Amino acid sequence: MPSGRAITGILVLAALVFPGCSGGDGISSSTGTFEPVRADTLTVMTQPMPTAGFWEGTRENPTGGFEYEMAVDLAERLDLGDVEVRTAPFSAIVAGRLGGADLAMSLITPTADRDQVLDFTTPYIDAAPALLVREGTEIPDVHTAQEMQFAVGSDTTFETIVKEDIRPDAEPLRFENRNREIRAVLDGRADVAMFDLPAAEAIVNDDDRLAITAKLSSTEPIAAALPDGSTNVDAVGSALRAMEADGTIDSLSEKWLGTSITDSENSVPLLRTGS
Repeated sequence: MPSGRAITGILVLAALVFPGCSGGDGISSSTGTFEPVRADTLTVMTQPMPTAGFWEGTRENPTGGFEYEMAVDLAERLDLGDVEVRTAPFSAIVAGRLGGADLAMSLITPTADRDQVLDFTTPYIDAAPALLVREGTEIPDVHTAQEMQFAVGSDTTFETIVKEDIRPDAEPLRFENRNREIRAVLDGRADVAMFDLPAAEAIVNDDDRLAITAKLSSTEPIAAALPDGSTNVDAVGSALRAMEADGTIDSLSEKWLGTSITDSENSVPLLRTGS
């Protein structure tokens, strides 16, 4: 990982050097050709910060996180000197409104609808949906889950998963802001919220009042999203696959989520829904 960072204006820029390559626009390497929107800069869109474990700090001053450090490493592999962070609501991101960014990283699952307005890399995580509850709450079976008040993120795939797989008695509460969704569980307005397992691990690692009670058997792919028609998909996808192959992704998971991706999947009980 890079050792030096400089702050320019409201943007936090990570100074990176990639041996054996030359910087600039239209970088060609073993990962393919990458044409940055802004010279020598990887511009990354994510949802409003902070998101525990994934994007720490603020847009103006990122301090770390799993996806943030993935972006820094990605910039290095693409021979780019800087990382610029932009933010937008998750619903705007998955609607294809990337605000001129090169790509978005925000635990995004490719879907048929999203594929109409975005291009996706191959996945860098496959994650099971997980049930986040207050510490001490148990959900031993789907019948118990159906009696609970769910919270879900607006325009996330969890809206469909809760509706079709859990089928709760009460209409789920929908939240545009992830931190407000977590707050609803903490203050009792909701009994349970659904997140991708890595996100749930990060939330629990950050707040010991919360716990993961179960996961579903299915998994969802998590990928980087690029503007529709982007010529950079192959370059970004190749770099992400290299990060997975050399252990970078698992190492960042241990650092920021408190557990490796593999260990997390193996340690959480399975909730059988019968779907």
